[in-house]
Amino acid sequence: MNFPTASAPSPLCADARAVGRPESVTETRDSLLRGIGFDADEAAVIQREQAALEAAAVVRLAAAARKANWLANLPGWSLEHARRSLVAEVATTLLIPESTAARRIDDAEMLCDSLPLTLAALTRGDIGYRHAQAVVRQAASLPESARAEFEAVVMSNAAVQTSTQLGAHARAVRERMHPESIDTRHRQAREERAVWVEKERDGMATVVCHLPAASAFAIDDTLDQLGRALRSPDETRTHAQLRADGLVELLLHRDGETAGRASGITANVAVTVPVMTLLGQSDEPAELQGHGPIDLETARRLAAGAPSFIRILTDPITGERLSVGRDRYKVPADLRTVVILDDETCRFPGCRRRADRCDLDHTQDWAKGGETSLANLAALCRRHHTLKHQGGWRVRSGESRALHWTSPAGALHTTRPTGHAPTRRAFSTPPDPSSRRELGGDPAPF
Repeated sequence: MNFPTASAPSPLCADARAVGRPESVTETRDSLLRGIGFDADEAAVIQREQAALEAAAVVRLAAAARKANWLANLPGWSLEHARRSLVAEVATTLLIPESTAARRIDDAEMLCDSLPLTLAALTRGDIGYRHAQAVVRQAASLPESARAEFEAVVMSNAAVQTSTQLGAHARAVRERMHPESIDTRHRQAREERAVWVEKERDGMATVVCHLPAASAFAIDDTLDQLGRALRSPDETRTHAQLRADGLVELLLHRDGETAGRASGITANVAVTVPVMTLLGQSDEPAELQGHGPIDLETARRLAAGAPSFIRILTDPITGERLSVGRDRYKVPADLRTVVILDDETCRFPGCRRRADRCDLDHTQDWAKGGETSLANLAALCRRHHTLKHQGGWRVRSGESRALHWTSPAGALHTTRPTGHAPTRRAFSTPPDPSSRRELGGDPAPF
């Protein structure tokens, strides 16, 4: 790759050094503009090289997917388990979420198997990876027989479009070419409706709702009307703030006759507030389980309304059972609480699913002599719990409840509970490529 080097400074650098000379404003302006143009051109060259590297990565991921499909045919494997293991292998190696890894693998297969024009343009650097993703997103829902014609139309002008423009064009072409009616496609799309939370900075979060368009716009209009109704002459909140506050009132208000609230539902949150902070002798922040640090005012308000407190480091004081040995398999409530608060998230590398929504897994199987104890329990989401038992991943316990994972391909990963991390955040030890055990010979040339 031919990246710019220090031995060949851009015109901007030379012009910047010459600014001190007596020059007219016009000359200085022209010099700076030439420098900006040079830097933009160099960035474009680098971007084309990046696109070519992305194309190379696409080819490798598609090759890995083909190997996983072959693996599924071997005794003791299935397609589901092989694909789950593939996704976990890629995610933990590239240090990306499994959802991202799954999309990258699916995109790679689509580009290599069904979209040769798009892959060729990416390899040449005529388009970027986001352009390719925009094409894949629309092509994936088309029958295989329609993809070639779709791609030819979409890619005819792709080299001079932004990824957003290409995405809008691809969506319009897909709608025209799709052989199924919009009614049929909408019924299928409705199955993907969901709501999730994305963490933000400064104690904030974003609630994302993927809904049928009619419902989404009806909700938007309802919030707009509510925002206008709440406005008064002395109101200091903006319209956006009133809409946001109105949504909270609709979903969480418990005193009035708020429409649409399901009866009997109580929001459950867990907040850890350092005692010294409550006494005003420390500025260590409170923490909202599953999110992270929040402001003390919010923490005090939540704590004031809580019916009871959980002592996070309680075993020396209360004598809570941290182990029931071999007496029973079922985890008692107090021990489950300790594990959940210590882990905070699923203990598989990279997974961020909240521990209170996970299974509690015996690291050493209870049926093989493992105890029901804090040292032998860990939160694993259902997906990774299944992967541990059926996907070829192995795990062993380490000091201070560390978990040492080995992937089917030999990559090593270590995760530690949040409660033992100096920064109070769950973390994994980055994988060392040299630690991957030799599997014997070169990879199969699929």
